[in-house]
Amino acid sequence: MTTYYVDDGGSQTAPYDTYAKAETTLAALIAAVTPFTAGDEIHIGHDHAESTAGTVTFAFAAGTELQPIRVISTNTGSDAYQAGASIAITGVENDLNISTGASVWYGVTLTVADNLFFIAEATTHRFVDCVIVVADLLLVMNANWITLEFVDSALSSADATANEMRLSSATTSLIIRGGSVTMGSAGSGLPIFVIGAGDSGNHITVEDCDLSGCTSDLVLVSFNTGHDNRVIFRRCKLPSAYTLPATPTAKRNRIEVESCSGGTSTKPFLGVGGVDGGNAMWRDIKGDVRTATAQHRNGGASDGVNDYSWEMTANANVSYFSPLESPSIVYWAEPGSQTVTIYTANDADLNDNELWMVVEHPDTATPANPDHIVLSNTKPNPLATPGAVARDAGSTWDGAGTGTDGAAGQQKLVSSSFNPVEAGPVIIRVYLAKASTTMYVDPKPAVA
Repeated sequence: MTTYYVDDGGSQTAPYDTYAKAETTLAALIAAVTPFTAGDEIHIGHDHAESTAGTVTFAFAAGTELQPIRVISTNTGSDAYQAGASIAITGVENDLNISTGASVWYGVTLTVADNLFFIAEATTHRFVDCVIVVADLLLVMNANWITLEFVDSALSSADATANEMRLSSATTSLIIRGGSVTMGSAGSGLPIFVIGAGDSGNHITVEDCDLSGCTSDLVLVSFNTGHDNRVIFRRCKLPSAYTLPATPTAKRNRIEVESCSGGTSTKPFLGVGGVDGGNAMWRDIKGDVRTATAQHRNGGASDGVNDYSWEMTANANVSYFSPLESPSIVYWAEPGSQTVTIYTANDADLNDNELWMVVEHPDTATPANPDHIVLSNTKPNPLATPGAVARDAGSTWDGAGTGTDGAAGQQKLVSSSFNPVEAGPVIIRVYLAKASTTMYVDPKPAVA
């Protein structure tokens, strides 16, 4: 591994191995040194400020996922980490392209006159404690199989009409953890994230991030016509009056919003949480799942302040073969014989081909195989005569749409008895397959 230096006060003397000999721009260093070796480091002076009036491409072909090229802002005296190095792309409609290989950036500010593009397939780029300021599209992932991660970084775009983060590609992964995202004064209805038409297999995960600086009334994501795209917001501070996308029309597109708050600080719910204002927690082509506090089972799930249930609303697309799925309910099972019960409520009783659960539990064989998970469910085979799900005679529910206590609409899903040989997690999912139906699930399992 070799360390190279960039500073606007350097003498541009090869091999650029001190700040005194530093190259004066990152682009010039990359041109002079290429090819790098995997794991090489580029130290940029903390008070360095370079400006280029033209489109620039940074390529890191030698970097690998395990040994990326490391671009680090450091103190020009001690060479210790110190954020502050600045690279600016100026002029009219000039872009920054980040291209081949793998890189990780620490403490660098990137300012771009137009768009920030990631343009090479099968590349990995990570930004930690960085500042990204873009005048137009905040970022565009323009090739397949890109992995892009921002950690504790501030991302912003001031464009009023086209400032989204766009995935114009397939099977890419965008991860934002911590930090903030700010978008300009766009009117209502514009998206924060856009997945391009026909682009599939993309994953976006945003966790512990402050998006409240975005203009209100933004749509969280636009899916377009691709499929198998998944977008997750966890423990985020969302823009005020944000909206969810329309029900996706392509298969297996899903947005999940967990333990987030709209414009205010948030306290995570126990397990999978909900969203201020009653917006959907999950949304896909088959319907919505949301946290409901008005409807709950007495003695059931609570976040410590609010009792709650999961409201599952299936649309006309569901069927026995394509049901609406709940989030996972998880508990830790000790060895020993046990059954698990999940309680549900609805205006009317449902049959077992309309409502069922699937339970994954540790191996029951002796000796136990820790990699073997046993799957059991209450779903009948497709040719079986439907039967009623058992009624719950012992619970009381609050709220409209929860049936009659001890009578019609209040039901329970009871697993077969299982006997784990070793301790391990039990994962439960509830499925609703009756079209145009709303029901409530208590996500607190009863284990006996």
